[in-house]
Order: sequence, then C-alpha cells, then structure tokens
Amino acid sequence: MQSDFTWKSLAIFTLVTGLAGLWLANAPSHDEAVFPMPRGKTLVNECGRCHAAYAPGLLPARSWRKMMDALDDHFGEDASVLEPVSLALLKDLEDMAADGAFADMRMRRIAGAVPVDEAPQRVTETAYFKAMHASVPKHYWKNPVVGSPGNCGACHPGANEGRFSELELGMPGSLSDFVRR
Repeated sequence: MQSDFTWKSLAIFTLVTGLAGLWLANAPSHDEAVFPMPRGKTLVNECGRCHAAYAPGLLPARSWRKMMDALDDHFGEDASVLEPVSLALLKDLEDMAADGAFADMRMRRIAGAVPVDEAPQRVTETAYFKAMHASVPKHYWKNPVVGSPGNCGACHPGANEGRFSELELGMPGSLSDFVRR
C-alpha cells in the first residue's frame, strides 16, 4: 500500500490551517459592526472637523466619488480641499467603500442594497442605516447631545475608528428601551 503522505502536503496543510486560524482570530464577533478606516489621519482630520469621519464602508464608491466631486457645495458648505488631499481621500474612500477592494461581507450587503443607479450622499439614507436604527425612538434624535441621526459619535464613541458595536453604545439616559438584544 502506497502512502499519499508527503512533507510538502503536511506543510501546505499546516500553512492553510494557520492562516485560517489567524483570519478567524482577527474577525469581529457576529454582533460587532467594525468597518476598516484608512491608516492615515487625513479622513479624520479633514472630514471629522465638521462631522463624523464616516467609515468608507458605509457607502458605495460611486457615492464617495459624487461627494468628492462636489466639495465646493457639500451640504451647503464649501468643504474644498487641496487637490493632493482630495486625490488621497478619494483613493482611500474608493478602496474602502462598501463595494471597494477591501470590502467585507457586511459592507458588500450595504452596497448591494443601494440601487446601481443611485449614489446616496448621506449614510442615514441607506437601507442598512435605517434597518440598524429602526428601533431608536424619534425623541433620541432630538436630544441636544445627538442633534441628528448623522451624528454617529454621540452614541457610538468608536465611530471615528469605524466601530459601531452595540457593546460600545453610550448616551445620556438609558439605552435599554431601544437596543435590540
């Protein structure tokens, strides 16, 4: 009887098993919403000065392109930046968009829920946002600390790092009346 065992096949098996273990160990748990953010601070520094530095994975690339093309009229404000900064931001936004090169399964579902002929400009307009916040009572949005649904950091302290886990929710008053468990 001939054995199919070789040292090469054992090494390949060990490598594949080790890589799969690393991948699983670094994956967020099923109830965590973690979106990758660009490594540099450009997004947080440029966008986060006026509002939350939204994780690129919350919108498809076409939304980010449309937004970056109209920074001179960004929701009624001139948010223009120098061209090198604009190009760097756009590359990061496109790469890490919901349909970008680094998109995970959650992000691809977000992108898949946006019709291909649409490019929403507000994260709060997406089906994903609406579904995740459907149980939030309207009066929470009126809290002066929150101000609007687009102020992610009011309830999600890790928003500027792309973390939106229910485990990290925090806001004045009790969240227990609307957090789904």
